[in-house]
Amino acid sequence: MKSKRKAIKNNIPLLVFGIILAILVLLIVIMYTNDDRTDKIGNMSIHYPRMTNVNATTRYINSNNNKLIEFSYSNYAWSYVYYGEMIMDSGDIYLFNCGEKNSYDSKECLTRKVESIDDKDLDKLLKYRETIQEKYSTKNEMNDYGEISISMIKDDIEIILIGKGDNKITNKSKDIDKVLKILKKYKIYV
Repeated sequence: MKSKRKAIKNNIPLLVFGIILAILVLLIVIMYTNDDRTDKIGNMSIHYPRMTNVNATTRYINSNNNKLIEFSYSNYAWSYVYYGEMIMDSGDIYLFNCGEKNSYDSKECLTRKVESIDDKDLDKLLKYRETIQEKYSTKNEMNDYGEISISMIKDDIEIILIGKGDNKITNKSKDIDKVLKILKKYKIYV
């Protein structure tokens, strides 16, 4: 009986190490599979676009489609940051990252296609695009963490639907809530 207790006692550090390692692995798995890209800053909740890493091996892709929606984060402090997601008029959703290219044209910086929205939602977005106007209310919030915004492109003009960050921008167009409800299904929201 003493030898069993001694064997258990001698293996306690190994057992504790195994349990701690299992917990760490579980936390890492949860961290990398969680798609929540939301931060709390003060009393405000900020949801970021998916980001794609840009490095020396990144191959930018071309799309012959036009931009319909852009969900982006931009910041010019310290270094140029401009990345996000883009829905094309074909319904394909692409990631883009313009930081390395130093470009202001997100269509030049497409890195990969991640999914497509369904045809019904695409038809609704194209229909609502006709009613969206540049009707804003703007409030400077001076939060100093850049700008997160969702824009709709209409006749080559980028119309902000909603924005948070240094400025709070709200579009007052008729169908704005319907557009944002569709986008939220694809985790595109601010």
